[in-house]
Amino acid sequence: IAILALDKTGTLTRGEPQVTDIVPLAAEGDTALRLAAALEQGSEHPLAKAILARAGSPQGHLPGGAVDLEKVANFTALPGQGVAGEIAGRHLRLGAPAWLGMADDPAVVALQAAGKTVVVLEEGGTALALLAIADALRPTSRVAVERLRARGIRVVMLTGDNAATAAAIAHEAGIDEYRAG
Repeated sequence: IAILALDKTGTLTRGEPQVTDIVPLAAEGDTALRLAAALEQGSEHPLAKAILARAGSPQGHLPGGAVDLEKVANFTALPGQGVAGEIAGRHLRLGAPAWLGMADDPAVVALQAAGKTVVVLEEGGTALALLAIADALRPTSRVAVERLRARGIRVVMLTGDNAATAAAIAHEAGIDEYRAG
Protein backbone atom coordinates (compact mmCIF):
# COMPACT_ATOMS: atom_id res chain seq x y z
CA ILE A 1 0.00 0.00 0.00
CA ALA A 2 1.34 3.44 -0.93
CA ILE A 3 0.88 6.16 1.66
CA LEU A 4 1.03 9.87 0.95
CA ALA A 5 1.37 12.17 3.95
CA LEU A 6 0.28 15.75 3.30
CA ASP A 7 0.83 18.80 5.47
CA LYS A 8 -2.35 20.74 6.18
CA THR A 9 -1.22 24.36 6.09
CA GLY A 10 -0.27 25.58 2.65
CA THR A 11 -0.71 22.17 1.01
CA LEU A 12 -4.34 21.26 1.58
CA THR A 13 -5.23 24.78 2.67
CA ARG A 14 -4.40 28.07 0.96
CA GLY A 15 -1.68 28.89 3.46
CA GLU A 16 -3.24 32.29 4.14
CA PRO A 17 -4.72 32.10 7.65
CA GLN A 18 -7.07 34.90 8.67
CA VAL A 19 -8.53 35.91 12.01
CA THR A 20 -12.21 35.03 11.71
CA ASP A 21 -13.43 35.60 15.25
CA ILE A 22 -12.42 37.67 18.25
CA VAL A 23 -14.33 36.55 21.33
CA PRO A 24 -13.94 39.14 24.11
CA LEU A 25 -13.88 37.68 27.60
CA ALA A 26 -12.30 40.02 30.17
CA ALA A 27 -11.12 42.59 27.61
CA GLU A 28 -12.71 44.43 24.71
CA GLY A 29 -12.06 42.91 21.29
CA ASP A 30 -10.03 45.86 19.94
CA THR A 31 -7.86 45.95 23.06
CA ALA A 32 -7.27 42.20 22.91
CA LEU A 33 -6.36 42.35 19.23
CA ARG A 34 -3.92 45.21 19.84
CA LEU A 35 -2.24 43.34 22.71
CA ALA A 36 -2.07 40.08 20.74
CA ALA A 37 -0.54 41.87 17.75
CA ALA A 38 2.04 43.55 19.98
CA LEU A 39 3.06 40.15 21.36
CA GLU A 40 3.34 38.74 17.84
CA GLN A 41 5.30 41.59 16.26
CA GLY A 42 8.40 40.33 14.52
CA SER A 43 7.13 36.75 14.25
CA GLU A 44 7.10 34.93 10.93
CA HIS A 45 4.60 32.31 12.13
CA PRO A 46 1.49 32.12 9.88
CA LEU A 47 -0.86 32.61 12.85
CA ALA A 48 1.13 35.64 14.00
CA LYS A 49 0.92 37.12 10.51
CA ALA A 50 -2.86 36.64 10.54
CA ILE A 51 -3.15 38.50 13.86
CA LEU A 52 -0.85 41.29 12.67
CA ALA A 53 -2.81 41.63 9.42
CA ARG A 54 -6.13 41.85 11.26
CA ALA A 55 -4.67 44.56 13.51
CA GLY A 56 -3.55 46.52 10.45
CA SER A 57 0.15 46.23 11.26
CA PRO A 58 2.65 46.81 8.44
CA GLN A 59 4.22 43.51 9.60
CA GLY A 60 0.95 41.88 8.59
CA HIS A 61 1.66 43.06 5.05
CA LEU A 62 -1.52 45.07 4.69
CA PRO A 63 -1.26 48.37 2.84
CA GLY A 64 -2.32 51.40 4.87
CA GLY A 65 -4.26 51.36 8.11
CA ALA A 66 -1.10 50.71 10.09
CA VAL A 67 -1.24 50.72 13.86
CA ASP A 68 1.57 51.45 16.26
CA LEU A 69 2.29 48.39 18.33
CA GLU A 70 3.38 48.74 21.92
CA LYS A 71 6.84 47.59 22.96
CA VAL A 72 7.16 44.15 24.54
CA ALA A 73 9.61 43.47 27.36
CA ASN A 74 10.82 40.08 28.61
CA PHE A 75 9.52 38.34 25.51
CA THR A 76 9.66 34.55 25.44
CA ALA A 77 8.44 32.05 22.87
CA LEU A 78 7.63 28.45 23.72
CA PRO A 79 7.47 26.39 20.50
CA GLY A 80 4.12 24.68 20.11
CA GLN A 81 2.66 26.59 23.07
CA GLY A 82 2.72 30.34 22.51
CA VAL A 83 4.42 33.55 23.50
CA ALA A 84 4.66 35.67 26.64
CA GLY A 85 5.82 39.16 27.43
CA GLU A 86 5.17 42.36 29.30
CA ILE A 87 3.36 45.30 27.74
CA ALA A 88 3.14 48.48 29.82
CA GLY A 89 3.71 46.44 32.97
CA ARG A 90 1.08 43.84 32.08
CA HIS A 91 2.27 40.20 32.08
CA LEU A 92 0.55 38.60 29.07
CA ARG A 93 0.53 35.23 27.37
CA LEU A 94 -0.89 34.32 23.97
CA GLY A 95 -1.10 30.74 22.85
CA ALA A 96 -2.65 27.33 22.68
CA PRO A 97 -5.75 26.76 24.79
CA ALA A 98 -4.18 23.66 26.39
CA TRP A 99 -1.16 25.70 27.50
CA LEU A 100 -3.43 28.27 29.12
CA GLY A 101 -5.84 25.81 30.74
CA MET A 102 -8.75 26.38 28.35
CA ALA A 103 -8.70 23.25 26.18
CA ASP A 104 -12.16 22.19 27.43
CA ASP A 105 -13.78 25.63 27.32
CA PRO A 106 -17.06 25.33 25.34
CA ALA A 107 -16.28 28.38 23.18
CA VAL A 108 -12.84 26.99 22.33
CA VAL A 109 -14.25 23.56 21.53
CA ALA A 110 -16.98 25.04 19.29
CA LEU A 111 -14.50 27.16 17.31
CA GLN A 112 -12.13 24.22 16.87
CA ALA A 113 -14.98 21.97 15.73
CA ALA A 114 -15.64 24.56 13.01
CA GLY A 115 -12.08 24.00 11.71
CA LYS A 116 -10.56 27.06 13.35
CA THR A 117 -7.32 27.34 15.29
CA VAL A 118 -7.87 29.12 18.60
CA VAL A 119 -5.35 31.16 20.56
CA VAL A 120 -6.04 32.57 24.00
CA LEU A 121 -4.85 35.95 25.28
CA GLU A 122 -4.32 35.68 29.02
CA GLU A 123 -3.19 37.93 31.85
CA GLY A 124 -2.50 36.63 35.35
CA GLY A 125 -4.62 33.51 34.92
CA THR A 126 -7.56 35.41 33.43
CA ALA A 127 -8.49 34.81 29.80
CA LEU A 128 -8.92 38.19 28.12
CA ALA A 129 -10.07 36.97 24.71
CA LEU A 130 -10.12 34.13 22.21
CA LEU A 131 -8.87 34.67 18.68
CA ALA A 132 -9.98 32.14 16.07
CA ILE A 133 -7.93 31.75 12.91
CA ALA A 134 -8.90 29.78 9.83
CA ASP A 135 -7.14 28.83 6.63
CA ALA A 136 -9.51 27.92 3.80
CA LEU A 137 -9.18 24.60 2.04
CA ARG A 138 -7.78 24.92 -1.48
CA PRO A 139 -10.59 24.42 -4.00
CA THR A 140 -8.64 21.57 -5.63
CA SER A 141 -7.79 19.64 -2.46
CA ARG A 142 -10.89 17.45 -2.18
CA VAL A 143 -10.73 16.38 -5.85
CA ALA A 144 -6.99 15.70 -5.59
CA VAL A 145 -7.54 13.51 -2.52
CA GLU A 146 -10.34 11.62 -4.31
CA ARG A 147 -8.06 10.97 -7.30
CA LEU A 148 -5.24 9.74 -5.09
CA ARG A 149 -7.56 7.40 -3.20
CA ALA A 150 -8.96 6.10 -6.53
CA ARG A 151 -5.39 5.10 -7.41
CA GLY A 152 -5.11 3.07 -4.20
CA ILE A 153 -3.02 5.63 -2.33
CA ARG A 154 -3.70 6.02 1.38
CA VAL A 155 -3.76 9.76 2.14
CA VAL A 156 -2.83 10.95 5.63
CA MET A 157 -2.95 14.60 6.72
CA LEU A 158 -0.29 15.89 9.13
CA THR A 159 -0.63 19.07 11.16
CA GLY A 160 0.74 20.73 14.23
CA ASP A 161 -2.78 21.98 14.89
CA ASN A 162 -5.11 20.53 17.54
CA ALA A 163 -7.09 17.35 16.94
CA ALA A 164 -10.53 19.01 16.65
CA THR A 165 -9.40 21.48 13.98
CA ALA A 166 -7.48 18.72 12.20
CA ALA A 167 -10.59 16.51 12.17
CA ALA A 168 -12.72 19.29 10.66
CA ILE A 169 -10.21 20.08 7.89
CA ALA A 170 -9.56 16.38 7.18
CA HIS A 171 -13.31 15.78 6.84
CA GLU A 172 -13.68 18.77 4.51
CA ALA A 173 -10.80 17.46 2.35
CA GLY A 174 -12.22 13.92 2.27
CA ILE A 175 -9.37 12.46 4.34
CA ASP A 176 -10.12 9.72 6.85
CA GLU A 177 -6.75 9.61 8.58
CA TYR A 178 -4.81 12.44 10.17
CA ARG A 179 -2.14 13.11 12.78
CA ALA A 180 -2.50 16.27 14.86
CA GLY A 181 -0.36 18.05 17.40
